[in-house]
Amino acid sequence: MLTATTASARTRPSAVVWIDAAHAYVATNSVNGDLLFAEVQPRLGVAGYDGTYLARVVDAIGDRERVAILGPDTQRLALEREYVLIFRRPERLVDVEPSVEADRIEIAERLRTLAST
Repeated sequence: MLTATTASARTRPSAVVWIDAAHAYVATNSVNGDLLFAEVQPRLGVAGYDGTYLARVVDAIGDRERVAILGPDTQRLALEREYVLIFRRPERLVDVEPSVEADRIEIAERLRTLAST
């Protein structure tokens, strides 16, 4: 599901992600300043494992200048590795930290801050 709201004028292409084993919330900004939200959930596969989950989250993030990844250590670090594997741009990961689950408002505020600096 994607939804959009209008943000400030000039922003850097950025993303903020909160991820755990059950879902990932991905907030990105468009070139015109809209905030886009997506939720990615793992698909049940063999033994309950989805080998495409992290790649689908990286796809939702897209090619951004700045990316902040939040969440429990295991999933957060796995997503960081997947992002670097796909885009080969570790310098874009500007804020990777453990975090309790964040709601859409918190994620949007972090994205506004990240995109404006």
